[in-house]
Amino acid sequence: MIPKELVYITTVAAYGNISKAAERLFIAQSSLSRCILKLESDLGIELFKRTSEGLKPTFAGEYYIKNANKIIQLYKELEIEFSNINDMNIGKLVVGTTTHLGSFVLPKLLATFTNRFPKIELSIVESVSTEIEDEILKGRIDVGILHSPINNPGIKFNVVHEEKFLLAVPPNDPINEHAYYKNDKQGPYIDIQLTANRPYILTHTSQRTRQVTTKILENANINVKTQYLTKSIQTASRLVRDNLGFTLVPHSYCELFGSTYSPNYYFIEEKYAPSWELIIAYSKDIPLSRASKEFYKISLEIIPQLYNFSND
Repeated sequence: MIPKELVYITTVAAYGNISKAAERLFIAQSSLSRCILKLESDLGIELFKRTSEGLKPTFAGEYYIKNANKIIQLYKELEIEFSNINDMNIGKLVVGTTTHLGSFVLPKLLATFTNRFPKIELSIVESVSTEIEDEILKGRIDVGILHSPINNPGIKFNVVHEEKFLLAVPPNDPINEHAYYKNDKQGPYIDIQLTANRPYILTHTSQRTRQVTTKILENANINVKTQYLTKSIQTASRLVRDNLGFTLVPHSYCELFGSTYSPNYYFIEEKYAPSWELIIAYSKDIPLSRASKEFYKISLEIIPQLYNFSND
């Protein structure tokens, strides 16, 4: 068990804010504040300066936080060894993923893992990809279920599945007449170059979906006229349905949204690299626990089944 004072102080330092840290720690703000004040009193030093921009570590606070992180890491490594020694009879696994991806893959994945290893405590952290990566590097998340690209050299990953992006087209748009089929049991297809100089609804540049979309459009030599920006692929799809432009959507999202209020979806040619990879990510500097390794094995088993759509 990691001493709570170490966890509390390092979490406050990470967020610079009592309320956000308390929310992450699942404790009351007042309890967290009292703990910090008591620790400062016991040590006889001030760990944080209260500023208009939030809590900032003092010189002594920075020294405490630096060494606290080292101690936490030692505890984690000890827990890993105990987990291995006890053959999965004890242990904890923290899994991070994005909200959309989690809603699609987690139910079956977690049910399978918990059924096989009921004594492993499993926790889920849902956030944006960049924050999941940061938490992996800090050792607060053991494994992340994410989409490529991963550009941080401190993170290693294994590919679990490759997923196509589909072109979302307004139902009444004339380019629907240019749909065609191939002998690959997928389809229908549309040539994405037919959307050149047409408006697009895009997600924000910080989002993986936008990064993959940008690459696809670059490969097709399409200069996009951005009509709207949104953080939600579902919102983008609905705007397409209302004839406000085009967008690119991961195949699983089309399945998740259903067909009651959706545009027409089309596959696009492989030469435009219309796909991203679903990966299991982890820190290259922290050894994988037995629980993490078993979770990865189950991911390889379960996740491809979830993407086995009828028209694949």
